[in-house]
Amino acid sequence: MPALRPNVLAVVLAALTIALATQTRAEEFINVLTGGTSGVYYPLGVALSEIYGKDIQGAHVQVQATKASVDNLNLLQQGKGEIAFTLGDSLELAWQGNADAGFPAKLDKLRGIAAIYPNYVQIVAAKDSGIQTLADLKGKSLSVGAPKSGTELNSRAILAAAWAATSWSRCSNNSLVIW
Repeated sequence: MPALRPNVLAVVLAALTIALATQTRAEEFINVLTGGTSGVYYPLGVALSEIYGKDIQGAHVQVQATKASVDNLNLLQQGKGEIAFTLGDSLELAWQGNADAGFPAKLDKLRGIAAIYPNYVQIVAAKDSGIQTLADLKGKSLSVGAPKSGTELNSRAILAAAWAATSWSRCSNNSLVIW
């Protein structure tokens, strides 16, 4: 898939701005829920907040760093944010109320607005690790993102698809060990 061009992102963000602006009252507070400051969601949230702050009269915009997808969806459900970034499959699990994914009940106050960019999961191993296939990961420690993050949910889904019954546990360094 081709990379998303900056002008396409600008059009998407402008459309979101117009959509939100039509429903915003004077002195409106907008909390943009992102992810960790070193991730992709945070700079996108900063850009979005700058557009909102400039183009929505009376808007007070804040960017909140979070644990990303799962955290963002739970915060939206609790009314602690107005707009958030999430992975599509995390949204589906939230709508279903998947407790294992971090959603103890169905989250029914969520609405999808737009897809911002295609999100790829990449599985990488050091050349000298001897890992060449998913099967080679058994017994190894994997870095899969923060606990209950969308990245961890993606990783678990991929590993479950690779092996009918896979067990894992989280280590103190937040990696998963598969057996």
